[in-house]
Amino acid sequence: MFEIFFYSILILILFTPFGYFLIQNFESNLYGFSKQLIFGSVILSFLAITIHFFFPLNLITNSIILIFSLIILIKKRKSYFTKNFIIFLTLQSLLITILITESHVYRPDAGLYHLPFIGILNAEKINLGISNIHERYGHTSIIQYFSAISINFLFDDFGIVFAQAIIAVSVMINFSYLVYNYVKKKIFNFHFYFLFFILIYIFYKMNRYGEYGNDAPAHFLFYFLISELILHIEDKNSSNIINNLIITLFIIQNKVLLISVLIFNFINIPKINFKKIIYEKNLYFLIILFFFWAINNVLSTGCMLYPVKVTCFESLSWTSMEKIEQISIASEAWAKGWSVLNQATKDKIDQLRFIENFYWLKIWSKTHLQLILKILLPYIIVVFLIILFLNKKSQKKISDTYKKLNTKKYEKYLILFAVFNVLFWFLKAPIYRYGYSTIITLIALSAAYFMSRKKIDYQLMNKLVITIFIIGFSVIFIKNQYRIIKSNNDYVNYPWPRYYSMDNSNEMTNFKVQKLKDKDILIPINGYCMYLKKICGHYPLYKNLDIKKIRNYDILYLKNR
Repeated sequence: MFEIFFYSILILILFTPFGYFLIQNFESNLYGFSKQLIFGSVILSFLAITIHFFFPLNLITNSIILIFSLIILIKKRKSYFTKNFIIFLTLQSLLITILITESHVYRPDAGLYHLPFIGILNAEKINLGISNIHERYGHTSIIQYFSAISINFLFDDFGIVFAQAIIAVSVMINFSYLVYNYVKKKIFNFHFYFLFFILIYIFYKMNRYGEYGNDAPAHFLFYFLISELILHIEDKNSSNIINNLIITLFIIQNKVLLISVLIFNFINIPKINFKKIIYEKNLYFLIILFFFWAINNVLSTGCMLYPVKVTCFESLSWTSMEKIEQISIASEAWAKGWSVLNQATKDKIDQLRFIENFYWLKIWSKTHLQLILKILLPYIIVVFLIILFLNKKSQKKISDTYKKLNTKKYEKYLILFAVFNVLFWFLKAPIYRYGYSTIITLIALSAAYFMSRKKIDYQLMNKLVITIFIIGFSVIFIKNQYRIIKSNNDYVNYPWPRYYSMDNSNEMTNFKVQKLKDKDILIPINGYCMYLKKICGHYPLYKNLDIKKIRNYDILYLKNR
C-alpha cells in the first residue's frame, strides 16, 4: 500500500504542472492545484493523441515528455515548493491509494476493450481502421490515451491505473475545498448548495475505483464544468470561457453520449468579447485539440463520431457503412432494453423497429427504470430530508432585498439546460451509467435554487457540512478498506489493480494467434484480452478482414464492403 502511495505522490508531482500550459495564473491552494491537475490531464491526453499519429506511446516516448514537467516545476518553484502543495499531494495521494489498492478493474468493459486498447497504444502507432479488428475499439475514450501516456521509466506499466482515480479525486478535493471555504466565509449561495448536494451523491455512489470505467471520469468532469460555469458566471475573462469549452470537449471525448453538455456553455454567450477572444492562445489549443481528436477518430474508425453515420466518410477504404449502421442501431437498441427481450419477441421485431415509435418504452420501464429508481431513491430521500430540515430551521421572515440578491436569471437557465440534457439521454441511450451526471445535476441545481433563497444559521450549516464530510469520507474509506481486507492478497501484481486477468489470481489468459498477412492478432482462448502490449481482437476476426500498408502505416479494412 505504501508503494502505491509513493507512486501516487510521484505521478501527481509530475502531472500537475502540465496544467500550467492552460492555467498560468492559478491559486496556490487545494482548489487551484486540483483544477490545474484536471487541465494537466487534458494536456497529457492531447499529447498522447498527437504523438500516437507517429509513434507508439512506449516507455521511451512517454519518459521524454516528463522533461516539460520538470522545467515548469523549476520555473514555478515558488508555487509548487509550498506547504499547500504538500497538503494537496498528501490528500490526493491518500484518496487515490485507498481507491486503487487491490482493486478490480471495471468489468467486463476494461477487459473487453479499455485495457487492450491501452496496450495497443503502448505497442504501436496509429492503425487505420482499428475498429475493424474489434468494433468496441471505436467506442474507446480519450481516458485510454491518458492511461497509455502514463507509463514511463518511473512507473512502468503501473502508470495505466491512475487516470480515472486522478480525475475522480481531483473533483472531490476541488469541491470539498470550495464547500469548506464557503462555510468559513459564511456564504451559502447557489454554488455552495450545488457542490454540497453533488458531494453527497459522490460519497454515496461514486466511491469505488472498480466501478469507474470510461463513464465516471466524464460524469465527474460534467459536475466540474457546471461548478466552474457557476463560479465564474460574473467573470468576463475570455480565458475562463475558453477553458470551460475545453473541459466540455474533454467530457465529449470521454463520453460522446454526453454531447448535449455543450448547451451549458450558452450561458457564456452574452459575455463573449469576440474582438478579444481571438487573441486567447487557449482558443487555438481548443481548435487544435478538436481537430486532432476528430482526425484520430476518422483514421481509427472512418467516422468523426463513431458510429454516427452522418459523420462517417464512405470513401475511405476502412469505412464499412453497413457495419457502422448496424452497430449504431444495435447500440441504441441495447441501451433501451433489447437484451432483455425473449427470443420469440426478438424473432418478431427487429432492432430498428424496436427503437422507433417508443416501442421500447414498456420494456425499458420494467427493467432500466426499476434499476434507476433503486439507485436514485435513497439519494433523493436524503436530499429531501436535508431540505426539509434546513427549511424548518431557516428564518421564517426573509426580506425582499435578501430574496432579490439571491435571485439570478442564470440559475433558471442552468436548470433548463439540465432538463434538456436529461431528455437527450432519455431519448437516445437511457442506461443509468450513460447519463447519471445529467440526472444528478438536475436534482442538485433544483435543490440549490430552492435552498439559496433561504437564510440558514451559520452554526447549523457548519455542523451539517462537517457531519456530511465525516460520514462521506468515512464511507469511502470503510467501503474500500473492507474490500481490501476481503481481497485475496495472493495474486500477480499485488497490491495493484488486477489488469492482467478477471480472475482473482490475475494470471494472464492463454491466447491463440490469427495471422493477418505479416501481423499477429491475439484472440483469448478463455476470458478477456485485458492489458498486453499487442493487438488483441477478443472475437475471431472477420473473414473478409484484410490489411495493406501505405507509407509504413497499416490499414485494416473489410474486402467487398
